[in-house]
Amino acid sequence: MTTADIAIIGAGIAGASLAAAIGNAASVVLIEAESQPGYHSTGRSAAFWSETYGGPAIQPLTTASQAFLSEGGFLKPRGSLAIAKEEDEALLDAFLEEFAGTGVVLE
Repeated sequence: MTTADIAIIGAGIAGASLAAAIGNAASVVLIEAESQPGYHSTGRSAAFWSETYGGPAIQPLTTASQAFLSEGGFLKPRGSLAIAKEEDEALLDAFLEEFAGTGVVLE
């Protein structure tokens, strides 16, 4: 059995960074579901910041990161486009509805 002061769920960029920031201040265990830490930590996920990332449950955290990332020079203005077949238009409508009232600007 492993004992620790703090358990961090997820050993991706955020979890590993948090563990490193804690350093020797506490004993930390990283709990990861994938076969290795950082499994999904690719440029694919770090190269594009989207305010809708994570859906409505996570989106407030994503929005909160914008000022820090912008001030640090990590973000440049970009747009994104969601494309769907005509028969999938309801999925686009559901996506827009999911973020209605959150302050996220979607057109």
